Amino acid sequence: MNTDYDDLIISLKDKIFKLIVLVNEEKTKNNVLLKNKEELELQLKEKKLLIQQVEQKYENLKLGKIIDISGSEIHDAQIKINRIVREVDNCIALLNK
Repeated sequence: MNTDYDDLIISLKDKIFKLIVLVNEEKTKNNVLLKNKEELELQLKEKKLLIQQVEQKYENLKLGKIIDISGSEIHDAQIKINRIVREVDNCIALLNK
């Protein structure tokens, strides 16, 4: 009977040892996964920052393109404005009659 208890104790010790090994392996895997998660979150933050920078550059380029009007375009715009002003003056003159 004593040997039955000894066998049972040995079996329990063996199972406990195996469980401890499995727990340690899972802790190691968990640590690796946590480290990967942190690296991916850092990469995500960097990519988001890069996207914001590129979007800002794009907005600046659009604004620069709007501001960078050639001389002929400015002349054409002035002619259109002068024509509109003359038409408004004619309308005012007609209303005054």
